[in-house]
Amino acid sequence: MFSGGLWPSFAWSAGVLLATFALHAVFISLGAAAVRSAVKGVGPFRFFRETAIFFLLAVLLSTAHAFEIALWGWVFEFLGGFAHFEEALYFAAITYTTLGYGDVLAPQEWGLLAGAAAADGLLLFGFSAAFMLDAYIRLRVLRW
Repeated sequence: MFSGGLWPSFAWSAGVLLATFALHAVFISLGAAAVRSAVKGVGPFRFFRETAIFFLLAVLLSTAHAFEIALWGWVFEFLGGFAHFEEALYFAAITYTTLGYGDVLAPQEWGLLAGAAAADGLLLFGFSAAFMLDAYIRLRVLRW
Protein backbone atom coordinates (compact mmCIF):
# COMPACT_ATOMS: atom_id res chain seq x y z
CA MET A 1 0.00 0.00 0.00
CA PHE A 2 2.81 2.41 0.87
CA SER A 3 4.73 3.51 -2.20
CA GLY A 4 7.62 4.97 -0.26
CA GLY A 5 9.60 7.94 -1.34
CA LEU A 6 11.19 10.71 0.64
CA TRP A 7 8.27 13.08 1.09
CA PRO A 8 5.56 10.55 1.99
CA SER A 9 7.99 8.91 4.43
CA PHE A 10 8.84 12.30 5.90
CA ALA A 11 5.16 13.22 6.25
CA TRP A 12 4.24 9.94 7.96
CA SER A 13 7.30 10.16 10.22
CA ALA A 14 6.54 13.73 11.23
CA GLY A 15 2.90 12.94 11.92
CA VAL A 16 3.61 9.94 14.11
CA LEU A 17 6.42 11.77 15.93
CA LEU A 18 4.09 14.65 16.75
CA ALA A 19 1.41 12.24 17.95
CA THR A 20 3.80 10.34 20.21
CA PHE A 21 5.23 13.59 21.59
CA ALA A 22 1.73 14.77 22.46
CA LEU A 23 0.84 11.44 24.04
CA HIS A 24 4.04 11.43 26.09
CA ALA A 25 3.36 14.99 27.23
CA VAL A 26 -0.01 13.89 28.59
CA PHE A 27 1.52 11.04 30.58
CA ILE A 28 4.38 13.22 31.86
CA SER A 29 1.83 15.82 32.99
CA LEU A 30 -0.14 13.15 34.84
CA GLY A 31 3.05 12.03 36.53
CA ALA A 32 4.03 15.58 37.44
CA ALA A 33 0.63 16.15 39.03
CA ALA A 34 1.09 12.99 41.09
CA VAL A 35 4.54 14.09 42.24
CA ARG A 36 3.31 17.56 43.18
CA SER A 37 0.48 16.12 45.25
CA ALA A 38 2.81 13.67 47.00
CA VAL A 39 5.27 16.21 48.31
CA LYS A 40 2.78 18.41 50.10
CA GLY A 41 2.76 16.22 53.17
CA VAL A 42 5.46 15.01 55.50
CA GLY A 43 5.42 12.45 58.22
CA PRO A 44 6.20 8.87 59.05
CA PHE A 45 4.62 7.49 55.89
CA ARG A 46 6.77 9.56 53.54
CA PHE A 47 8.76 6.49 52.42
CA PHE A 48 5.61 4.60 51.42
CA ARG A 49 4.13 7.62 49.69
CA GLU A 50 7.30 8.18 47.65
CA THR A 51 7.54 4.48 46.83
CA ALA A 52 3.97 4.54 45.58
CA ILE A 53 4.69 7.65 43.50
CA PHE A 54 7.74 6.11 41.83
CA PHE A 55 5.77 2.94 41.14
CA LEU A 56 3.00 5.05 39.63
CA LEU A 57 5.51 6.97 37.50
CA ALA A 58 7.07 3.75 36.22
CA VAL A 59 3.64 2.38 35.31
CA LEU A 60 2.55 5.65 33.67
CA LEU A 61 5.71 5.96 31.59
CA SER A 62 5.70 2.28 30.62
CA THR A 63 2.09 2.64 29.54
CA ALA A 64 2.97 5.70 27.47
CA HIS A 65 5.76 3.79 25.72
CA ALA A 66 3.43 0.84 25.09
CA PHE A 67 0.86 3.12 23.46
CA GLU A 68 3.55 4.80 21.38
CA ILE A 69 4.90 1.45 20.19
CA ALA A 70 1.34 0.37 19.37
CA LEU A 71 0.84 3.56 17.35
CA TRP A 72 3.98 2.85 15.33
CA GLY A 73 2.80 -0.74 14.88
CA TRP A 74 -0.57 0.44 13.62
CA VAL A 75 1.10 2.82 11.15
CA PHE A 76 3.43 0.08 9.90
CA GLU A 77 0.47 -2.26 9.43
CA PHE A 78 -1.66 0.44 7.78
CA LEU A 79 1.08 1.22 5.28
CA GLY A 80 1.39 -2.46 4.35
CA GLY A 81 4.41 -4.70 4.16
CA PHE A 82 3.65 -6.96 7.13
CA ALA A 83 1.52 -10.08 7.11
CA HIS A 84 -0.41 -9.17 10.27
CA PHE A 85 -0.56 -6.64 13.09
CA GLU A 86 1.51 -8.76 15.48
CA GLU A 87 4.43 -8.70 13.07
CA ALA A 88 4.11 -4.93 12.59
CA LEU A 89 3.88 -4.44 16.36
CA TYR A 90 6.95 -6.62 16.92
CA PHE A 91 8.89 -4.62 14.32
CA ALA A 92 7.73 -1.38 15.94
CA ALA A 93 8.83 -2.58 19.38
CA ILE A 94 12.31 -3.68 18.34
CA THR A 95 12.76 -0.51 16.31
CA TYR A 96 11.39 1.91 18.95
CA THR A 97 13.62 0.36 21.61
CA THR A 98 16.57 0.45 19.15
CA LEU A 99 17.10 -3.25 19.85
CA GLY A 100 16.89 -4.19 16.18
CA TYR A 101 17.19 -7.98 16.18
CA GLY A 102 17.05 -8.04 12.40
CA ASP A 103 14.76 -11.07 12.25
CA VAL A 104 11.87 -8.98 10.92
CA LEU A 105 12.72 -6.32 8.38
CA ALA A 106 10.64 -3.53 6.95
CA PRO A 107 10.50 -2.89 3.23
CA GLN A 108 13.53 -0.99 1.99
CA GLU A 109 11.53 2.12 1.13
CA TRP A 110 10.61 2.47 4.81
CA GLY A 111 14.13 3.46 5.83
CA LEU A 112 13.08 6.91 6.96
CA LEU A 113 10.05 5.58 8.87
CA ALA A 114 12.10 2.97 10.72
CA GLY A 115 14.74 5.56 11.53
CA ALA A 116 12.09 7.94 12.84
CA ALA A 117 10.63 5.20 15.06
CA ALA A 118 14.10 4.48 16.49
CA ALA A 119 14.82 8.17 17.06
CA ASP A 120 11.39 8.58 18.65
CA GLY A 121 12.00 5.78 21.12
CA LEU A 122 15.48 7.00 21.95
CA LEU A 123 14.23 10.53 22.58
CA LEU A 124 11.17 9.53 24.61
CA PHE A 125 13.04 6.96 26.72
CA GLY A 126 15.59 9.68 27.47
CA PHE A 127 12.80 12.10 28.33
CA SER A 128 11.23 9.51 30.65
CA ALA A 129 14.54 8.88 32.40
CA ALA A 130 15.11 12.61 32.82
CA PHE A 131 11.61 13.02 34.24
CA MET A 132 12.14 10.19 36.74
CA LEU A 133 15.42 11.75 37.85
CA ASP A 134 13.80 15.16 38.18
CA ALA A 135 10.95 13.66 40.21
CA TYR A 136 13.47 11.96 42.48
CA ILE A 137 15.39 15.19 43.02
CA ARG A 138 12.21 17.13 43.74
CA LEU A 139 10.89 14.51 46.15
CA ARG A 140 14.13 13.85 47.99
CA VAL A 141 16.09 17.10 47.73
CA LEU A 142 14.03 20.11 46.76
CA ARG A 143 10.70 19.01 48.22
CA TRP A 144 8.65 20.36 45.28
